[in-house]
Amino acid sequence: MSRAVFALSRVVGVRNITRPFWNRWRAALFDQNTLDRFLTAMNGLSDWPTKGEEFLQGEVRQVEAMLPDMSNGDAVAHYRRLSFLAHLVQWGCLPLSEAKVRAYRQCRDFYLEAERRAFGARFTRLRIDWQRKPMWANLHLPEVPLPSGRIPLIVIVHGMDDVKEEHLASELLFSEAGFAVLCIDGPGQGETFLLEGTTWPENFEEAIVAAVDVLNDHPQIDTEGYCVAGISWGGMWAYKIAAVDPRVGAILDLGGPVDAREFNKLPFFLKSKFCQILGITSMDEAKGAANGFAIRDVAMLGSVRARVHIVHGGRDPLVSVADKTWLRDTLNELRGTDDVKLTLLADGDHCCTQYVTEIRRAAAVDFLDAYRQRIGDRYQSDHRLPTA
Repeated sequence: MSRAVFALSRVVGVRNITRPFWNRWRAALFDQNTLDRFLTAMNGLSDWPTKGEEFLQGEVRQVEAMLPDMSNGDAVAHYRRLSFLAHLVQWGCLPLSEAKVRAYRQCRDFYLEAERRAFGARFTRLRIDWQRKPMWANLHLPEVPLPSGRIPLIVIVHGMDDVKEEHLASELLFSEAGFAVLCIDGPGQGETFLLEGTTWPENFEEAIVAAVDVLNDHPQIDTEGYCVAGISWGGMWAYKIAAVDPRVGAILDLGGPVDAREFNKLPFFLKSKFCQILGITSMDEAKGAANGFAIRDVAMLGSVRARVHIVHGGRDPLVSVADKTWLRDTLNELRGTDDVKLTLLADGDHCCTQYVTEIRRAAAVDFLDAYRQRIGDRYQSDHRLPTA
């Protein structure tokens, strides 16, 4: 199958093969000009790692030549662009290789350079040890805490073929809205998978809770009533996190599947990544693993007390509207309310990547309201928060 897809990419072109991912890449603040030039440099998917590295190094040389005369703001913009370009070189769905690991290291390092320049002491790279292995996360703080002096927390839990550095747009929007933003590569994700070799466990939610626990002693961050922005597989796990951690005050579910029963229908790119992050090598293992990745457990869903907003794309090719409708109705039935919301964006793709800004700004308002209700009136809203 892999040979067929790679060969097809030479016939129909890399641009056509990758077109379903373009909204997602642009949503990460990656400019169309660089994307067009990058894709033009590819003859086929088999060339991607080598041609991609060559293209990346050419861009790096150009930036290094201009750097002495750049303002800090321009340098930040260029390092952010280089970070995402390096992420494209190691695109999550491509086979594991030394080139992929090298490119991810550059993605991480350019990102760190950009955020340290942009945020200074308000940005921190965190190591979280879980089950004697390290996980890695990025933490952004807002310019000004709420009048109480405390900062509410949003945890971004991303999907299976993402890396934490891909979610800069969400981090910036949420931090601008007054939140501390923790974006983590949990086990099986990004740096924790690629560099530490940790695969995705069935108790993934416990790793995320452990990461939040690390922030309990932070002098400003309030982990009580924290919110989870779950993206793709992260949307599935948001419910499992809330079921085991009563501190969770609100969930934004973007494209979270309710199970992996349709594994055989996944596109080749995602099917191969599924096997990578779970550390499996056969279809039988894949089917067995897929059975364990689900949130159809009514008892588990009954333990979720957080506010829930499901935002779903009508053109999502991976997760059906019927599944998300079932999830909303089941949660409302279990609660005896109609508080769980499902917003359907008719032209939305998987995770509604065309609407990153609108969705995050609306979520920030909703998250702050949930936080204030949870914590009480002693925490007042900040005038910088956007309106829906």
